[in-house]
Amino acid sequence: MENLVFLCLGTTKICGDSIGPKVGDRLKQLNIGAYVYGDTRRQVTSINVEDYIAMLKKRHAKDRIIAVDSALGKIEDIGKIKITSSGVKPGGAFNKSRERVGDMGILAVVGNSEGDRLDELKKSREDLIDELVEKVVGYALAYADDMRFL
Repeated sequence: MENLVFLCLGTTKICGDSIGPKVGDRLKQLNIGAYVYGDTRRQVTSINVEDYIAMLKKRHAKDRIIAVDSALGKIEDIGKIKITSSGVKPGGAFNKSRERVGDMGILAVVGNSEGDRLDELKKSREDLIDELVEKVVGYALAYADDMRFL
């Protein structure tokens, strides 16, 4: 049987990029019965993401990996959650050339992808981030429940 793994990407140093670590904290608090990598104490960032990807390939090769991250998008999509069936590309907002990670992705759209992307992440509102964290946690819990019945 495969296990469920959440890889929560981001840093608390930039408000709009803090979705992943905050979701990681909540999932650990809720003790959802899944592996959770990335929280506010041990953040998975552009500095160490390659190490985490290598570890996941070794330790969780047969497990279901869900990557959680912040994203930039169209103005009308700000505040929405996007689900992908192909994981996420860490640093995608900055066109980093990293491989995709995860079997599935949960992306929280925190700002507009037009213009200065770093500025968009920095000026994200804390109340929007908190709202999106709760939405993502809801999706994660629903998915964890579905996995129990497979």
